[in-house]
Amino acid sequence: MLVPVILLFLQALYWHGEAGVAKPTLPTKNAKIVGGHDIDITDAPYQVSVHHIGNYVSGGTLVKKDIVLATAYSFYLYAQYPSHYKVRVGSSIIDDGGVLHEVEKIVTHPLHGQSTHNIAVAKLSMPVTLSDKVAVIPMMEPGEEVPAGKTVQLTGWGDTYPFEYPIMLQKLEVTAVDYDTCVYEYDPDVFSPDMMCAANPSNKGYNWGDAGSPVVFNGKLAAICNDNIYIPSGPVHLQDYVKVSAHRRWIDETIQNITSHF
Repeated sequence: MLVPVILLFLQALYWHGEAGVAKPTLPTKNAKIVGGHDIDITDAPYQVSVHHIGNYVSGGTLVKKDIVLATAYSFYLYAQYPSHYKVRVGSSIIDDGGVLHEVEKIVTHPLHGQSTHNIAVAKLSMPVTLSDKVAVIPMMEPGEEVPAGKTVQLTGWGDTYPFEYPIMLQKLEVTAVDYDTCVYEYDPDVFSPDMMCAANPSNKGYNWGDAGSPVVFNGKLAAICNDNIYIPSGPVHLQDYVKVSAHRRWIDETIQNITSHF
């Protein structure tokens, strides 16, 4: 597991180098980062895991039979080498079971920065076979929002404590927060309209390794977990997510471009 540890270290330097961003508040050793409990992949069959040369890197979300959404940073160092990556579908376990699919093409958002537009599209070499364990999730449309106060569900295999990945897929429910509150709690230079944020119970939320994992509202993909795990000081415990509706046009155009060339 040396490679993901190095990537996480580089990732920490990359994100925390941004001016004005507080360092993350890490959960206690007894707290699970996604807050919660084991689930079977049949409860989130659109959840996939991304692996680089055999090592787990991040989560991902299946939006078409041969298309996975993940964060741009999941592929930050090696996007030009898609053959180095594989995507596991249909398994509740982080590093076993299901089916591994090779990655044929990776496109990261052209405006990807330290905090914004952290999204990428990965095309699989072969389409997946759909089942109760493997399913495509519909995406929110441009302009579609999760109303403040509504519950969203996130899943993933991120750290339950630094550098300790859970074996089984985890699930947590958090509450969507309105844009003005998010801007106030973060900073206008950190939180932007291409993000959504949600309030978490104390010491619960996503962590390293959850990036790219789905955030679902009413059966649609509302967002994916970001790579930022910092928690701003204040009365509200918030985390930000990459909003799908804000990137939907880019996602659709990218999918059309990469599928038309293969």
